[in-house]
Amino acid sequence: MIGKKRVSAAPSRLKLLDDTGERGVLLGTACSRCGAHFFGSVVFCQSCTSADPKPVELSSSGSLYSYTVVRVPPAGWQGDVPYALGQVQTLEGPHVVSQVVECPFEDLRVGMEMELALVVAGEDQEGNELVVYKWRPRQGKEG
Repeated sequence: MIGKKRVSAAPSRLKLLDDTGERGVLLGTACSRCGAHFFGSVVFCQSCTSADPKPVELSSSGSLYSYTVVRVPPAGWQGDVPYALGQVQTLEGPHVVSQVVECPFEDLRVGMEMELALVVAGEDQEGNELVVYKWRPRQGKEG
C-alpha cells in the first residue's frame, strides 16, 4: 500500500472533511416540523413525532454538560486507564458522549468549552487508518 487513507470509524456519525482526517463534523438529524436536533440518524422526531427528519451537520464545539473518570473500562477497551468520559452539549442541543483528551482530570469543569478532536484509533482490514471523535478543551477563544 502506497499511503494509508484515513476513514471515519463511524461514518453515520462523523464525516471527515479532508483526506488528512484532521477535520471533520458530527452528523445529526433535524426535524423538519419543530426544528429539534439529534445526534446521529433518527426515524422520527423524538420531540414531536414527525416522520420527516433531515440529515444535518452539527457544530464541532459545545460545553461540557457532565463527565466522569472511568477507572474500570468496559470489555474490549484498548485505550489508557483511567480516562475521562464527557457528555458535551453541542450548540444545536444534542448531547454527544465521548472520551475527553488533552485535559488533566482536575481541570475538568462542567460548563467548560469543548471542541471536537479527531484521533486515529486503529486500522481497518484494508489498512486504512480509522478516525474517531473525542472532545478536548477549546483551544482558540473568540477574539
